[in-house]
Amino acid sequence: MIHLEIINSPDKNILSDFQFFQNEVYLGRSSGNLFINDPELNKSHVMVEVVEKDLIIHPQKGVESYLIDGKRASNIRKIKAGQIITVGKTTFKVLSFEVTELQNKKRILDEKLAKLIDSNSPRLVVIEKLAKLAK
Repeated sequence: MIHLEIINSPDKNILSDFQFFQNEVYLGRSSGNLFINDPELNKSHVMVEVVEKDLIIHPQKGVESYLIDGKRASNIRKIKAGQIITVGKTTFKVLSFEVTELQNKKRILDEKLAKLIDSNSPRLVVIEKLAKLAK
């Protein structure tokens, strides 16, 4: 799981925090997991990856540099929770991260579904219909 908060960007619609329940997240202008309408970003700009107990940032092809806590970086680096990363004119903060295993994803989804069932949410009707269609 990678938890990021976009704290500044020309794309005001993206100013929020995002949780990705996977070990690799691609950020870019028009490709990847998070699209950011920032004219200074490449199609796919950086990839953030959890590897064991580390979080690694990988600039993608054609990216000359980015900033970690205001300091220029140009290649693969380890980053930590709390650090501020600037790509193009977009700045994000790493809130937290941990290795996401397939079991964890299933457990998280099961817990969310259980909460919906317990709360008698109207979304449950939609989920039941989708489950029937999937059979």
